[in-house]
Amino acid sequence: MGFRFERLQEQDILQLRDISDEFSNINSTKVKPFLEEKQNIALVAKLDDKIIGLLYGYALTDFEGGTSQFYIYSLDIHLEYQGRGYGSRFVQFAVEWANDNGFRECYVHANEDNTRACRVYEKVGMTFTNAREFSINFPDNE
Repeated sequence: MGFRFERLQEQDILQLRDISDEFSNINSTKVKPFLEEKQNIALVAKLDDKIIGLLYGYALTDFEGGTSQFYIYSLDIHLEYQGRGYGSRFVQFAVEWANDNGFRECYVHANEDNTRACRVYEKVGMTFTNAREFSINFPDNE
């Protein structure tokens, strides 16, 4: 079988539940409702039919209703497979997937001090834009 990437399918959710404690950011009970929203996109990396990575994000549209940006929200690679180039290959696949699906841009936020993640994004051709991120938390809505 080997190594491959694909969109997360409903039948993969059971496998995510089985291995979700091995990933850092996955709440598998929320995966199915996430997949039901058409703007939400989840991709998996599989090695011999075992999910070893999950990348998910959002399709953002402009005012005219055309798909314009793919925002990578999270990338997780199983601890056992980190440091072997799977993350770089996964991001490269996501970038190509976004291009093939008509997005005009693919972007991700990364903290500058997360040098490992920044190297992965730069390796696949992404450039640092020096953008600043502003946010506000609403503790009563958690």
